[in-house]
Amino acid sequence: MHDELAEIRDFVAECPPFDGLDEAALKALTPRFVIRYLRRGTDFPPPGQPCLWLVRQGAIELRTSDGALARRMGEGDLHDADCLADSPERTWRGHSVEDTLLYGLPRADLEDLWQAHPALRQRALHDLGQRLAGARSSQHLPPERDLGSLPLAMLVGRAPVCTSPEASIREAARHMSRERVSALLVVDEGGLLGIVTDRDLRSRCLAAGLSEQMPISAIMTADPLTLPPDAPGFEALLAMTRRGIHHLPVAEPGKLHGLVSSTDLLRAQGISSIHLADRIRRAGNLGDLATLAGELPELWLNLARRGEGAAILGRIVSGLADTIAGRLLGLAEEHLGPPPVPYAWIAYGSQGRQEQTLHSDQDNALILDDDYDAEQHGEYFAGLAREVCDGLAACGFMHCPGAMMATNPDWRQPLAAWRELFTDWISSTDPQKGRLASNLFDLRVVHGEPALARPLRQLITSLAPRHETLLTHLVANGCATPPPLGFFRQLVVTGSGEHEGELDIKRHGILPIVDLARIHALAAGVGEIGTLARLRGTAGQALLSRDGAETLISAFDFLLALRTRHQLEQLLAGQPAGNYLAPARLGAADRRHLRDVFLAITTQQKALLHAFPHGPIR
Repeated sequence: MHDELAEIRDFVAECPPFDGLDEAALKALTPRFVIRYLRRGTDFPPPGQPCLWLVRQGAIELRTSDGALARRMGEGDLHDADCLADSPERTWRGHSVEDTLLYGLPRADLEDLWQAHPALRQRALHDLGQRLAGARSSQHLPPERDLGSLPLAMLVGRAPVCTSPEASIREAARHMSRERVSALLVVDEGGLLGIVTDRDLRSRCLAAGLSEQMPISAIMTADPLTLPPDAPGFEALLAMTRRGIHHLPVAEPGKLHGLVSSTDLLRAQGISSIHLADRIRRAGNLGDLATLAGELPELWLNLARRGEGAAILGRIVSGLADTIAGRLLGLAEEHLGPPPVPYAWIAYGSQGRQEQTLHSDQDNALILDDDYDAEQHGEYFAGLAREVCDGLAACGFMHCPGAMMATNPDWRQPLAAWRELFTDWISSTDPQKGRLASNLFDLRVVHGEPALARPLRQLITSLAPRHETLLTHLVANGCATPPPLGFFRQLVVTGSGEHEGELDIKRHGILPIVDLARIHALAAGVGEIGTLARLRGTAGQALLSRDGAETLISAFDFLLALRTRHQLEQLLAGQPAGNYLAPARLGAADRRHLRDVFLAITTQQKALLHAFPHGPIR
């Protein structure tokens, strides 16, 4: 079969309802498809014979006669309204919201297909009903929120479809067909063991010549990635993107809620964080990527104006920065060739904690496999780091002024060297090593091999609690900047200069809580990275009471919300967003709350200084 026809066949074979056709039927059907290309903004459906359209790439919006958004279509979505006389979608018209490639099937060919496969039309009608039901239910979602930040519990469309690990492959395939699902969860006594998709049935069973009588556990993906029901949809999409998967179970200890797919998420979104992330993933070059990254400030502004929480905004900015870095790495590999040894591109600092704000500089590094040889592989990874860091700068993420980036050879090391370095920072600390540890210990893998970072995370959590000297230096560094409170709990502001009458809410409020949370996590051997997760994970430990943790959590939430509101006002006024604000411009309640927050930080800093009184503490 011609390469182009083979590509169409392989794509159509994964799209309902055609995924139910056998190989011979697919081979006969494929040449009947026509190909149409729509530029962004073109009316849909296009004129011509086809009455069924399949989106190969791009995105389509369909609207009702009164202009309301009725449906969004992405890769793999089917538009068959013109083939079904009783379909209310026949009155909907729309347009392509980005450049879109379509496969179309003429009416005569479709009618021949329905006649040869009667169950196909019934499935098409069923899928139409499901779409309309989904469209109605989606109207109950809060319209003011970005769908990428909605909890997964609100995006799970049905109860989980499950089978036992002993069920045969044939039984499982029949079960999937009856339930009209493309993925099946494998459970045992209520616990999730694995997941099987249509692709697994084809590639791991049919293509491999495996007997259909074998148990389904023989072809399942064991211990699949899961997310809890309160995780945002945006996090799910990024997790699926990083792992190259299209289905993700939603579960919490003792309860399996269901399954979401990448198609579910993309159908639910509009011009949102998920939509932007999807377009970034498919950017063809640095110019396109920089243009898309330029939409991030406007997206942030719109989300903040809608009232999106500060913590969610931080996760969205960090997630999009991850996606941009991942795409830059993909482009660099296309240019330089496949990497000679495995690597992990890591983010640390605010991006590592998923608390990044707009206009942040870069905090990244490379962990290389221990098979790395500087003479053989050094030039490749130096070029990779240069292309990615320069690309991030072109996308609005400034180069680190201190060169703490992967372009620095010291920040581009094999795992064994990183392990030795981290061990030295922990066991032979001085003030400078403590400052480096404060940054790098927030590391998180953005792209590449997650396994390369696990030994470092394990080293941190196991070794740091046993070295009081490290904690002493971290306390000294983290408590060096007390909150700006004077006598009688008055707020202390800058006395002159550009920021006269203002205080730096990041330096004096947000970062001290970040430092406190990190110290408590290291002292307790807790592996969490985010500030709020660290405070929750260490609540009730020897150094941090539950009440103290809750107070710091509330303080952190308040400070983030106050900064977000302040930066929103600045941007709407055409000013650059910053961290300085004037307490005199706040309401009386906010000023009082700000004083209480600074007092709480001071109390927690004093407690740590009392617990670690030795060392270079002024």
